[in-house]
Amino acid sequence: MKIIPAYKNDQIIIANVTIGDSFLSRARGLMFTRTLAPDSAYLLKDCNSVHTFFMHFTIGVVYLSQDFAITKIVPVLERRSLSSDRSARHTLELHPATLAALSLRIGDRLRF
Repeated sequence: MKIIPAYKNDQIIIANVTIGDSFLSRARGLMFTRTLAPDSAYLLKDCNSVHTFFMHFTIGVVYLSQDFAITKIVPVLERRSLSSDRSARHTLELHPATLAALSLRIGDRLRF
């Protein structure tokens, strides 16, 4: 899997973003991962819904349009939960504390 940084306004906001761009990588996502480092995230391309079944921690979720503009933010998605945004094209999963510290807003555009 490919790991790249995420940018906002030409500044790195997340150093290690793992790209899930195949059926299997999207299906596995963060399931069965024991921890999520604050400087890491998981980008699910062509995916507009997530769940936290079989996960050991809560996550923050950022839904993104086709051009990576933020369409919805879920600050904390508890374990064993579902979330979606029908208008989104991609989904970014990250540590809830990292999401809170980034002060992202609907309409902000990210770059990967």
